[in-house]
Amino acid sequence: MRKNAVAIGLITLSVFGYGQEKKTDSLNVRTIEDVKLHKAGNPNKAKTFTTKSNLYVMENPQATAIVTHEIIEQQQAQQLSDVVRNINGMYITSARGGSQDSFGARGYTFGNENIYKNGARVNSGIFPEVSGMERVEVLKGGAAILYGNVAPGGILNMITKKPLFHQGGSVALSAGSWDNYKVALDFHDALSKSSAFRVNGAFEDKGSFRDNITSQKYYFNPSFLFNISDKTQLIVEGDYLKNYFTPDFGIGTLVLDTKTSRSVINDLLDIRKNAGVDFQYQNAQMATSTVTLNHQINNNWNLNVVGSYQNYTKDFFGNERMQWNFQPNNGSYLWNRSLTKTYNEQNYGSLQANLNGEFKTGQVKHKLLFGADADYLQSDSYTYFLQKQNGSWNNGALTYGTNGNNASGNVLLTDESTWASGYKPETSKQSLTRTPTRRAGVYLQDLVSITEKFKLLAGIRWSYLENMPVLKTNYQFDTQNFSKTSTAGKLSKNAFSPRVGLVYEWTESLMTFASYTNSFVPNTGNDINGQSLDPSIVDQWEVGFKKNLFSNTLAFNATAYQIDNSNLAQMAPFNSVGQVNTDTNIKELTGKTRSRGVEVDITGNPLPNLSVIAGYSYNHMTYLETPNTDGSFIEGERIVRTPMNTANASVFYTFDKYVKGLKIGATAFYTGNRYGGWNNLKDANGNQKTDRLIPMTDFTQVDFSVGYQYKKFLIQGKLANAFNVLNYNVHENYSVNPIMPRNFYVTLTYKL
Repeated sequence: MRKNAVAIGLITLSVFGYGQEKKTDSLNVRTIEDVKLHKAGNPNKAKTFTTKSNLYVMENPQATAIVTHEIIEQQQAQQLSDVVRNINGMYITSARGGSQDSFGARGYTFGNENIYKNGARVNSGIFPEVSGMERVEVLKGGAAILYGNVAPGGILNMITKKPLFHQGGSVALSAGSWDNYKVALDFHDALSKSSAFRVNGAFEDKGSFRDNITSQKYYFNPSFLFNISDKTQLIVEGDYLKNYFTPDFGIGTLVLDTKTSRSVINDLLDIRKNAGVDFQYQNAQMATSTVTLNHQINNNWNLNVVGSYQNYTKDFFGNERMQWNFQPNNGSYLWNRSLTKTYNEQNYGSLQANLNGEFKTGQVKHKLLFGADADYLQSDSYTYFLQKQNGSWNNGALTYGTNGNNASGNVLLTDESTWASGYKPETSKQSLTRTPTRRAGVYLQDLVSITEKFKLLAGIRWSYLENMPVLKTNYQFDTQNFSKTSTAGKLSKNAFSPRVGLVYEWTESLMTFASYTNSFVPNTGNDINGQSLDPSIVDQWEVGFKKNLFSNTLAFNATAYQIDNSNLAQMAPFNSVGQVNTDTNIKELTGKTRSRGVEVDITGNPLPNLSVIAGYSYNHMTYLETPNTDGSFIEGERIVRTPMNTANASVFYTFDKYVKGLKIGATAFYTGNRYGGWNNLKDANGNQKTDRLIPMTDFTQVDFSVGYQYKKFLIQGKLANAFNVLNYNVHENYSVNPIMPRNFYVTLTYKL
């Protein structure tokens, strides 16, 4: 009976996993063998959960990437950004205050609309825990038909580890440079013949190569699986993540050097120095619950329903980025530090249902997907009064200088004695801005096999978006009185998003494809006047091929694409009164853009003991059309923070002779030239104003790894950024963060 329970339990892998399909006649259900796809995996042989359908990667006219947990573990990935380095075309940026993993693809930043966990949107404002991930799946390009109002570039979906019907797991202890310590636990077992559980957990405590920067992270992920019958399964999951850390705005903003009239990266400060106030903190928490129902209607039809609820909070108190000022009279640099306190909370619920069927009409085969989804988001943002040293209250922020708050507000760069905070101001609530959003959609997609080789994928989605009135509550710090106002009216939009793709399978190991998608993209946030932004319309074209090599052990794929965005939304550089904008929710529509590029990747195991991942991408994204008004952007100019070239490579080899159990490997990640800062503006006559682009050099990070397996013990070591390369990640005008210098990381794992 235990053996049958194992077979029943594997139904979860038909929805969340991939591998080689087989029939289990005694149970009349389809299962997926956990063959791990040759450890690293040939993604062309997979069925990804992120497509919501029964399509194999080989027959889907879209670029797809999969990073399995074996790759995550052998590379000793500490953050999601470490995992993303295995996906060609994706590149790393930095986030406001170093508060989260931040990256982009095909010229677009991945935000809350692009990041998913087990198929449901999750807030991207926290560092995910990677030890509990079964794999990471990425659908590049258009995904609007499946997920509705998503930003261009692609979808990233984190799949957590699921319960298994046998006892097992692992305990891992890690240590690294700058007092980096972590313990991770994974345990799974059967509860009965028809139920199982799994528990993942981790605790991480680490410092930084930068002074006085610390972080603590707690993670707990219990999950339960219930086989209600041989055709119906229920999975219940909880996911709690808490990250208490010191915000790090790096080495300050990008500087306008009045000697050269160009913006430059400030390199006057040692990358180890941190000028933040000594009490600053950010406490981010995210709790998620997910319920998944899988039902096998018959051999040809199955139903998947996913419901999810998420609560996210972020409590921030500290100084924002340091704003540099060049003093021409003495040639020195001064800075201003703006001290703020904010609190954000998001409550998000979603429900989706997907019905998949395979059938024939005459000699024509169909793989049909019919689905619907709906979600509701309530976003709360609090601001605070801050008390000055003299007892008076300041509205929203303080200029923080010598001894906390001096008259001039300036802090001399070279005088570290002025960096001390001096005192911690009292705070009181100032305002609450509540933004409710509702969304819904219905979609239909069919892969039609016109012949055995020629296939047509066609689909359409109807999307509805409703931005409810934005409510603002104003508090008084000296009384309990408050007032409520509506700062924006109700806005509702709906649109149809079509998708069409052609697939030609020349052989079982070679296919070519072409596809087109159109999407309706809502622009979150408000303009400088508090009004909702109009949505953008995005057209995406993609052509390419997918080829299996060396007896299907290696996938070799190439894609070319073009993305046209009718009106790109970006964070506004200034607010309504002309001050530098520090609120990421205040945005502006900047004009029509075009992103073009090519991606090539290779993944798999050409030899049983050799895993290979490699890729190259080229992207060029520019403004096509902008308003002919003073202060608009310049047509033809390359958009900032988008590297033109990126490349990645990872090679690992395990010895089965001589030193059996020894594994060696190396990874490399190349980020090409790009621009930091802001795109330039033109005046009313069409002439360029001050040059705001900061040319940033290319760089390559190389890591070397070694590991040894002895019975149930595995010890691994990694030397990261082995050549001690110095470069920077930049996120709009917030943070100029140096990448981590040479460091080591060691992990001891015991397999239960």
